[in-house]
Amino acid sequence: MSKISAFLVLLSSGLSLASKCPPSFSIPKSDAVDHVNPLIGNGGDTPNGSGGMIPSTAPPFAMTRWVAQTHQNYVSVTPYNHTASTIHGFQGTHQPAIWMGESGQVVVVPGTGSVKSKFEDRGLRFSNDTQITSPSYYRVELDTGDGGRILAEQSATSRRPRDPPPLPISLPTSHIRSAASPSTPARREITGSNSERQDWIITPTSIAQNARNFKGYFCARFDAPFAKFGVIQNGSEIPGTQTRTGSLLSAYARFPAGTRKVNVRVGVSFISVDQARKNLDAEIANGVALEQTARRTRAAWAEKLDRIQLEGASEADKEVFYTAFFHTLQYPYEQDEGGRYYSGYDNRVHQGKSYTGYSIWDTFRGETNPFHDYEYEDVEISRHSARPAHAKACVAKAYCVAHFV
Repeated sequence: MSKISAFLVLLSSGLSLASKCPPSFSIPKSDAVDHVNPLIGNGGDTPNGSGGMIPSTAPPFAMTRWVAQTHQNYVSVTPYNHTASTIHGFQGTHQPAIWMGESGQVVVVPGTGSVKSKFEDRGLRFSNDTQITSPSYYRVELDTGDGGRILAEQSATSRRPRDPPPLPISLPTSHIRSAASPSTPARREITGSNSERQDWIITPTSIAQNARNFKGYFCARFDAPFAKFGVIQNGSEIPGTQTRTGSLLSAYARFPAGTRKVNVRVGVSFISVDQARKNLDAEIANGVALEQTARRTRAAWAEKLDRIQLEGASEADKEVFYTAFFHTLQYPYEQDEGGRYYSGYDNRVHQGKSYTGYSIWDTFRGETNPFHDYEYEDVEISRHSARPAHAKACVAKAYCVAHFV
């Protein structure tokens, strides 16, 4: 464990500390995790006016981070902005930085009444006063516009979230391979793939052909039976359809009248729908409660953040430091699934561990990469700057640390 006895705060938050989690979502205890404010670094009306951060829910180095979607993200736009007044779904994002594009994402959209597939139509109003943000748990109340309210809660592991939404549910994506399940809606699943890769324009010519095969796969599993299901393609609803391919596709499910709560678990993969289903079963099996998922993710953050304890720090100092610490542990993200990983460079599945989503804007010069090597040698990544002794000096310089003990 490192102990910092003196340091200089270089940034101020500008936002109050996010609301505290309910007691059942605050286990295990961790002063470090409690001082993470995921809203720091978010906001701004231009790319240069934003820190590019989002209040996502996921463990350290997670392959997929889940966030409430207030904007359609692309290069220079993040999926969440705290100045927004509507939420349009809950997105599993792979966008590594504000200056990079999204890829293979999936969005879960709760709602009532008719199914709305267009982004601008499906927004539900919310107030920041009802929002709880933390590394392991997210909650918000949504106004349905017809006198009703939706309570949405979310937690996540590396390759899947746990999110209990109301009804109906739609999953917008660019390519639905199976809108209800591979065989029958009795499985209560929606599966599919999304081939969107917004950074395709900068793909090197040498790998362009292989990279065209990239897809993000998903398997969404519900704990309530479907009353109705279907797909929407380019704004046209096609009820009862189980399989559809093409662009501008969404799949939806409606639940029986009187249904008050629905849990949905979404597994994701870069390999296949079957692998997404395996990731779902491996990381959060049927019957695992939302609180259990949140505790696992909170424990993962506590294990990392509690390695550094601050002495003589104010509450504001802790908020700034541990939030910055939290940000350093989001990337690079895990790419391997069950001991295998897909590579777009050669369009093959390989054996072993893999990380991606690196930020190469000089971060090796004394920022996150040496910091990882100093504190987290268990992260098996080879880097040109990776030497723990060098990392110690870089961290001391970057954070104006008096000494490590």
